[in-house]
Amino acid sequence: MFDLHVQGELLALTYSLGGLAVVIAWILDPRAIGNRAGMATLLVFVFAAAAVIYLLRNHPPRFTGDVAIVGSLVLIDLGLFFTKLHSHPGLLSPFFVWVGVASPLWFPRRRAMFYLFLALVASGVAIVVAGTAAAVAGWVITMATLIVAFCITSFLTDALVKRERLAVVGEMASVVGHDLRNPLGAVSNALFLLQYGLGDGVTEDQERHFQMAGREIAKAAAIIDHLGAYVRPGEPVIAPMELGALVGEVLEVTPPRPGVDVTLDVDRIDLLADRGQMAQVLTNLITNSYDAMGESGSLRITASVEGRAAVIEVEDDGPGIERSLAERVFEPFYTAKHQGTGLGLAIVRRMVEAHGGSVHVDGDASRGTRFVVRLPYRALPPATDSARPAFGVAGSPVGDAQRTPTAGRTPGTSPVAPAETQPTARQ
Repeated sequence: MFDLHVQGELLALTYSLGGLAVVIAWILDPRAIGNRAGMATLLVFVFAAAAVIYLLRNHPPRFTGDVAIVGSLVLIDLGLFFTKLHSHPGLLSPFFVWVGVASPLWFPRRRAMFYLFLALVASGVAIVVAGTAAAVAGWVITMATLIVAFCITSFLTDALVKRERLAVVGEMASVVGHDLRNPLGAVSNALFLLQYGLGDGVTEDQERHFQMAGREIAKAAAIIDHLGAYVRPGEPVIAPMELGALVGEVLEVTPPRPGVDVTLDVDRIDLLADRGQMAQVLTNLITNSYDAMGESGSLRITASVEGRAAVIEVEDDGPGIERSLAERVFEPFYTAKHQGTGLGLAIVRRMVEAHGGSVHVDGDASRGTRFVVRLPYRALPPATDSARPAFGVAGSPVGDAQRTPTAGRTPGTSPVAPAETQPTARQ
């Protein structure tokens, strides 16, 4: 959405240039104007409207853009009646195209599409007035140009908004990381020294408070890490890897709760990818499903090759996602968790897209949710992973006896940032 002051200036410029273009066309070919008095009156009104819009640019009314677009469509159609459309059916058709460019810049998507539809219908007046094959051809060309202009402007606008949002997040991440990381380290060191100084004299209540302080410090550090991972994920370091072994390693460091059953159906897939980033993608998706299911549920992880894509699916039977919110779960800072950062699934999308892949979510509020990751794939010689967990076999369940926590790490913790994004239906 443009600033209203800039919008007023652009509208005044658009009206002025449109009127000037008609005047030039009239001078170059006076015979193209069928009703000179009507066209002259119309031009006076156009230039007067441009002057009023410019004078009001600093304090424009709320619906200035809506009135300007609808008014321009009416003026263009009136101008069509004043021209000799039988000889110049497309004389004013280019003026409709500005609606396809301006509406995505100024209005939300639905309202912009409504004005695009109005412009398509209004440009068809040439057929009614002229009634010739040339008028039909001109209308088809105008419609195609309108739609292309609308799509290109919408794409560029979305990209611009995304880039601006990322720039804001990057600036905030730099400030937060600089201003909080060092104090957090100092607090952590002070707690350690305090606990060490107390020695065996630490009471049970004091130990509980020490542990609570440590957890809260870890949460704050995780938020900083999430921001850094989203803003500066780094270029993927592409190398051969075996997907089944990676899934097993991720499940070792992110084991499910006792009431959650995990089933694997993972083919042996050797592909080129950044192993560390793929581990974080899987960890975020798996942790996201754990949080959705709560204390009990069923999680199914599958991986297979479909044509030239390696497809990874993480499916749970927890509360589903409303279809209207399915795309929003990948937006940064969108979360329904009380303690979430809203960056987990946003990080997943960024890392997958950095590999040239895609990720989407299937499901609705009445059933479970499935996240589908598609990565580029081409056949490679088998990878030589030194360790291949036994539970990487297709269709094998993961039991407690098969989960061996990594040495020196508390079971259930993860070396990478967990997902923090869930819609309201999955609270």
